[in-house]
Amino acid sequence: MTARKTLVFFLLVFFITTAYAAEETSAEEKVVKFRNFASISSSLNYNFMAYEQSSSDYSLMTNRPWDLGIGIGLLSLSIGFTFSLPFLYDQNHEQSQSFDINMNIYHKKSFTYAYFKFYSGFNDGADYNTDLTIINAALTWTRVFNDDHSLRSVYNLDRRQTVSNGSFLLGGGMYLTSIQANNQSDNTEFENFRDGENALYLGPSAGFSYTFVFRSNCFINVMSTFGVNIMISGWNTSSGFQALPRFTFGYHGKKWSANIYSKGSYLIAGDISAPDYNIFTGNVGLSFVRRFGGR
Repeated sequence: MTARKTLVFFLLVFFITTAYAAEETSAEEKVVKFRNFASISSSLNYNFMAYEQSSSDYSLMTNRPWDLGIGIGLLSLSIGFTFSLPFLYDQNHEQSQSFDINMNIYHKKSFTYAYFKFYSGFNDGADYNTDLTIINAALTWTRVFNDDHSLRSVYNLDRRQTVSNGSFLLGGGMYLTSIQANNQSDNTEFENFRDGENALYLGPSAGFSYTFVFRSNCFINVMSTFGVNIMISGWNTSSGFQALPRFTFGYHGKKWSANIYSKGSYLIAGDISAPDYNIFTGNVGLSFVRRFGGR
């Protein structure tokens, strides 16, 4: 079962690295603010998905998995946009589109994250009549309990954490998932999605983040949050489970920063012991950030 094996792999990496980490002490400032008021970023992402229903397991791939992204940061606000690269698609499927809009707002001890993701043309590479369109949207808030732990330095790249440390995370969010199957599909496994499957998830989440800092200005961050949500689909209400693992390796220079990242989302729709379906979506990518307005 591809989705569960991938989730277990992420969790093993997360817990092993944090279990053996020793927090460093330093007389220098633990979180350094770069003297800039704005930044621009560019990124390249590769998207993937695994879908599982009942005893069936599907590794689905979007028809155009490569996305190019641009973004801008202004003080505590960052906004990013990615879109699928043209000309890179399987001729047996439609020219699927994808785009992703995301926003981060960093507060002193917390951050707000919102996104809207649209992906079409997901298929298993064999059934040329099967194409899934997936829409994900979310609005989340997360409290960081360690003031010396900076997720902003990891993902927004306009801060630099100087010592290794970690922090517990607590928050909550609202998530929307919509799945639509191509009406021409003959695959009965996706029959439930022909008329569209829409689900709203509400609930709290908790997790942990740890950042390893090296003298070369490189860093590694492992983070994951877990949530038990109320799922509302049509007139039905049930429970759901969601895990959001992340891994990042990056470097901070004087005027620029870069990172290689992997982000995942594992969603169990319905009861964990007998779920309606499981979906694992994620992307791996490379991003560069150039900062302006400082010395």
